[in-house]
Amino acid sequence: MPVANDWRMPHAALPTSSRQVLFSAPDTIEHAVSAVDAPGPDEAIVRIALVGICATDLHLLAGHIGDPFPLVPGHEFVGAIAAIGDRASAARGLHVGDHVAVEMLLPCRACARCREGRYNLCDEDDMARGLARGRQYGVNIPRTVSPGLWGGYAEYLFVPAEAITHKLPSTMPWTRAVLAEPLAVASRAVARGRVSPGDTVVVIGPGPVGILTAAAARAAGARKVIMVGTRTSRLALSLSFGADAAVDSRDCDPVVGVRELIGGQLADVVVEVAGVPAAQQQAVSLVRRGGRVVLAGACGAHAVVSFLADEDLLTREIDILPSFLSSGGFEPAIALLERHDFPFEQLVTHSFAFEDVDLAYDLIRSRSDDVLKAVLDPSAERSR
Repeated sequence: MPVANDWRMPHAALPTSSRQVLFSAPDTIEHAVSAVDAPGPDEAIVRIALVGICATDLHLLAGHIGDPFPLVPGHEFVGAIAAIGDRASAARGLHVGDHVAVEMLLPCRACARCREGRYNLCDEDDMARGLARGRQYGVNIPRTVSPGLWGGYAEYLFVPAEAITHKLPSTMPWTRAVLAEPLAVASRAVARGRVSPGDTVVVIGPGPVGILTAAAARAAGARKVIMVGTRTSRLALSLSFGADAAVDSRDCDPVVGVRELIGGQLADVVVEVAGVPAAQQQAVSLVRRGGRVVLAGACGAHAVVSFLADEDLLTREIDILPSFLSSGGFEPAIALLERHDFPFEQLVTHSFAFEDVDLAYDLIRSRSDDVLKAVLDPSAERSR
């Protein structure tokens, strides 16, 4: 694992190439090398320390999310400034060696949604408009777009002028810092649900983002947080991240379980992060009349969710609030990571070298060895 004092690099030491993991086509993983040029005055180059493996990455490889190939995946990355232009340094307050998180979306900053602060809905990233490429690192910018450094499964990443960067404390361990993006997703979901002091919150899906959502809800002042899911070890771990109780949906009807835990009532807010239609439908059944349901789990293309128009929605007047990506979530996420309220490093259970990405994916697909959050480490040596 890289250590902090290895990460200060003189500008002249910037390498000329970067190793990358490449999705060259659906279900095809290759390894490639891309050229690294010195950044322009408004640009920067980041040396990747760790990159988290997200379920989205596996969906991308399977061809479930458009046709971004050839793609360098990875959007949950953190690292250090390897080189930076003079104007970028002055504008961002960053220097070579500084630790940073970079938001996955590169907003155009000009469209109506960007101007109103909802840059996660940037028009230039709306693939429904038939765009040839989007503006998300590691998701929809093909490697063929210059300079080809658009994903976190790499040694180096290009940071253009429009990118949003966040300086991290140099003392924060990389295994904590790498959770900035998924915690930002969780923080945005909690904000979308307007979680406030005194609320009872149910989180569906005890994966990494779900567990982080429990922590974010607790930090927002929730009176009680209940985790609903099916994997015993993850449900247990959620109790260390702000959940007061967990309901195993294999053992009982979650509606019954939640009512028992909150005095016969249902939740003020339900946040779904499981990413399956059944969980989104279940979320509606767990919220009280007039409550809020946040749908933050991506179910994949063409997934269908069914609600009863009158019984579920009209006569209960619940707010259904989709939460997409992480805009506005990094600041509270980093602030929470700086505190020591929760054992964040326990979420990162496995680390792999780039060359072992296939082993990492096999482990995640098989759900073996109690894997929770796996990361890739560019500095690690291959295990075989």
